[in-house]
This record gives sequence, C-alpha cells and structure tokens, in this order.
Amino acid sequence: MKRLIISLLFFANCMYAEKANLDQIIAIAGDGIIMESELIEAKKTYLKNFEEANPNQPPPPDKFLEEQILENLIIQELQIQRASKAGVRISDQELSESMSLLAKNNNLNLIDFRKKIESQGDSYEKLRKAVKTEMILARVQRGLVGPKVFISEQELNNFINSVEGQGILVIEYKYDQILLKEEKKANEVYSLLKQDQKFMDIKAKYDESKNIEQDLIWRKIQNIPTLFTEVIKDMKLGEVRGPIKSGAGFHILLLKDKRGDTVKIEKQVLARHILIQTSEVRNENQAEKLINEIKDKLDEGEAFEILARLYSDDPGSKLDGGELGWSSTEKYDPEFKKVLDKLDLKKISNPFKSSFGWHVAEVLAKREKDISENLLKNKAYGILFERKFQEQLETTLQEMRSESFVEIKQRS
Repeated sequence: MKRLIISLLFFANCMYAEKANLDQIIAIAGDGIIMESELIEAKKTYLKNFEEANPNQPPPPDKFLEEQILENLIIQELQIQRASKAGVRISDQELSESMSLLAKNNNLNLIDFRKKIESQGDSYEKLRKAVKTEMILARVQRGLVGPKVFISEQELNNFINSVEGQGILVIEYKYDQILLKEEKKANEVYSLLKQDQKFMDIKAKYDESKNIEQDLIWRKIQNIPTLFTEVIKDMKLGEVRGPIKSGAGFHILLLKDKRGDTVKIEKQVLARHILIQTSEVRNENQAEKLINEIKDKLDEGEAFEILARLYSDDPGSKLDGGELGWSSTEKYDPEFKKVLDKLDLKKISNPFKSSFGWHVAEVLAKREKDISENLLKNKAYGILFERKFQEQLETTLQEMRSESFVEIKQRS
C-alpha cells in the first residue's frame, strides 16, 4: 500500500509541478502542453522511488529515463483531453469515498491519513488531485478498451480447467462413495438412494469396499481420481451420482461439502406480492386504503394471483399472479426483505410500506441454492478480463498517441 501512495504522489508531482520563472514548453500533445518543470519533478520523484526500491542498483541512463517519462506525460495528457471531450466527471462524493478507502487500506482514518501524508513532507491536496485524475484516466481507459475485450465461453472453461486456473480458483471437496462389484446391484442401490434413504445406512449395508470412513478429508480437484473429477465438479451439495464404472467396480458418489473463495450456498425464497403505488389519481391515503381492502379480500379467501392481476402496480410480476421467482432476500428493498425474512411459509403479511409503495406479500417456499458455479465463472472472467485489458490498453494508448498531434521541442 505504501507503494501505491508513492506512485500516486509521483503522479501528483507529474501533473501539478510548480512552474519556475524560467520554465519552458518541451512538448505539445494535442491541445495541451508539457512543461519542463513537470518532467524535472517527475524525474526527481522517479529517482527517489527507484533508490528506495533498488538501493544497490544504478538507475536507467539519464537520456533514456527522460524520454520514457516524457512519453508517459504525453500519453497522460492525451487521455485527460479525451476525458474532457467525453464529459468524464468525478463527483466530490466519489473522490471522498476513494480517499477514505485509501486511508482505510493504510489502517488509518481520513484525518490521521492526511496528517501522515503531510508529516512526510508531501501535499495532501496534490494527492487528492492525483487520485481524482487517476480515477478519470481509469474511466477513460475502461471506455476505450473495455468494448474491445472479448472472452468466449470456451476460453473461460479452458482457464477454469487448466492447471493455472485450478491453482488460482481453489475449491476443496469432501465426498463419500459406495463401491459395488456388479452393475445390476449398483443400479439397485442407486435407486434406493434416490428414494431418500440415508447414504450412510445404505453404505453400511451394501458397500463392498469395506472402507466406511467417518471423517472424510478435504481434497482439491487435482487430488481426486480423474474418473470422478468432472462428475464431482458438476455436483450440488448432498447430490448422489452414479454408478461410475472403474477397474474396481461401480462407484456411487455423494458430495458432502465443498469450500473455497468461490463457494457460496445462498438462501432463497419464492415469494409473491401485490404492490399499490401512489399516482396522479391516487394519493397516499387512498393507496393505503386500497391495500387494506385487498388484504381483507385475501383473508376472505379470494385468490392471490387473481387479485395481483387485477390490482398490482408491479408490471414485472403482475401477469404471473404477483410471483417474483426464486431470489435471495438480500436483493430486495430493505423493508421488503425484513418482512419476507420474518414471514412464515404460506402466510400472507399484513400491509406494509417500502420505498416502492404499499405491499402484501407471501412466501411460497424456501431453499438453499448452490451458486458457486456463477461465482467461479465471474472470478475467472475477471482474471482473464484484466489480463486482456492490460494487453489491449497498451496497444490502444499507442494508437491514440500515433493518431494525435505531438511535437517535442528542443530544450535550451
């Protein structure tokens, strides 16, 4: 994190160096200029940071270093101009949140963070401006490069299944198995398990491996027999699969548990509701009165789905009888979530108000859904996207540089 602050201060000094009386223009980039003082300050900061990071190494040759720093300043200037033309803006709130996050990453509150920066002889205001400029550049780069990055489904799956992917996207599994010598017997046992008979009871009675483990161990996918890997990766918690044929016989697998950064079991509800909103012809009191009348009709036995189609102001669920589909309550309005979390199955709530209007709601069912596959793909996609983004960014910035008017002046 110290390195991040140093780099931002380096950027600040590059962008906001004080101009000396004898300052001169050393480059024209598009509609902007680069001053000699910017180059001098940037070079001084670079050499200071280089010495701290590489105390026993000589810095790059002076001429080469100045050329590289000047190129960076030119490309930064061109990006800022592109941002200005595109109307890119960073609000004060966004900037303040970024500064607070930077302070938090240094285990400091914002006040102490500012004191620390200034105690080191650096300018907090310069750092703040540098962070804002960095945010602008990041937004411009996302707009320029993001649409050019494409990742196919095949590419994504190849990465997930690669040795590298398995090393980064670590998931561990705990599974049990029943081994039977004959296929007919294996199919019979599998049928018993599909009838919700307990796995351990069936294993104790039929397993022919004579290896009834009580404490199963966690295994990474590379430590699981190849014959099972594709099956286990596709299984849900508590699911039984088989029979799988091997040289030893026929295996029936039970996935007991799994863990990792991309493993998540989400609690979901299947709910329905009727929404009544205010409008030009219905004020707040009238909306509240109508939702209470609908609740009375429901209590008298009228069908929820029919009343939803007649009265609900939610176009997304109205035609489905108010049904919202399976979802985590975390995705709902806070007041709506609060009611659903407390509501018993098949019980209709009393009328309540959310930020959308007045509701009555009912929870039809609850379940635990394994959403690990989506998390795994999202993480893998993020890794591949960042790699391709950085590759494409370099190309895009060089193209922007070559297409822009740039004149480097002779220094006196």
